[in-house]
Amino acid sequence: MSLKKSERMIFKTDDMKIKLRSLILLLAICSAVVLNQSCGTPSNIPQTETVTQIYGSSFGNAPQVFSRYLPSDGIAEGTKIVFQTSNPERGLKVMNYHFESLFGAPQDISVIELDASRYEFRVADHVKLVRTSEIASAAGAAAAINGTFYDMKKGGSVCYLQIDGVVADTTKGRDMKVRATGAVVVRKGKLSVEPWNQDKEKAFRSKLRKNTSVMATMPLLIMDGFAVELPYYKGFSDKRHPRSVVFGKDGKVCLMVIDGRSKGNAAGMTLDEVQRYLVSIDGGKGCTSAVNLDGGGSSTLWTAKDGIINHPSDNSKFDHKGERRVANSIAAFKK
Repeated sequence: MSLKKSERMIFKTDDMKIKLRSLILLLAICSAVVLNQSCGTPSNIPQTETVTQIYGSSFGNAPQVFSRYLPSDGIAEGTKIVFQTSNPERGLKVMNYHFESLFGAPQDISVIELDASRYEFRVADHVKLVRTSEIASAAGAAAAINGTFYDMKKGGSVCYLQIDGVVADTTKGRDMKVRATGAVVVRKGKLSVEPWNQDKEKAFRSKLRKNTSVMATMPLLIMDGFAVELPYYKGFSDKRHPRSVVFGKDGKVCLMVIDGRSKGNAAGMTLDEVQRYLVSIDGGKGCTSAVNLDGGGSSTLWTAKDGIINHPSDNSKFDHKGERRVANSIAAFKK
């Protein structure tokens, strides 16, 4: 199954001319006023701000949102941080942190913060291996992130996947113990992160609901504001890799990618480091819930305005062109 294409708004030529004339007039007014006083920027025009800070010094010239996803753990005094933020549309913020050193290595972290009251979420089964950006763009999504683990040869999820009450895949053998300890659950467009186990999977399968989608994944990182015990999987847990994460904070749903596998640019994180980061953000307030998704070369973060905003590692380059084809994804849509 794939995401249903959203209805697209088509403007008549006359309507478009009116909108363009209005926008030109508004810009002209702002240009005139700014000579004497500052002019507020229209909310529908995205603004990008970039600041460079030294950790431990005054952050007076940084945006207020700067500290929202800044960790208090694993970062040394004097560390250089380059922070970029933009608001492509109302209720959606895009943030990128580049740390000269975090947990003793360079890190590049991208976060899309979505107001849950303005956006609804969907889980997508790509049916075959397709890039997250292609699925999300075709569906008219505002933002998207790659999904759970899948069979790279045959396609299909190796963890439980339910789309609008229809079971697409079930958790395979050992993956129930190793991978499926958390889940992204979408009920009538509302997304939540929940614990997952064999009993819960049986319960969902026995009572399928049309407006409910489920993506089991691994591991659960944070629940009710507290770090949970992490399962150990050699090479996956203890080595640094790119990571994709969904987490909740203060009524917001956040999609995050930690880049990696790029020497001198982004080292990636172990699962323990990801968890430590999430617990220590925002002055130690942390997030309320979080779950890890498929990472490595699959890690992809996308918005309709900017396209790929992280640095997918599948092409072994630190750019935005290395997106891998995957089997599923999570997307956000304007309500």
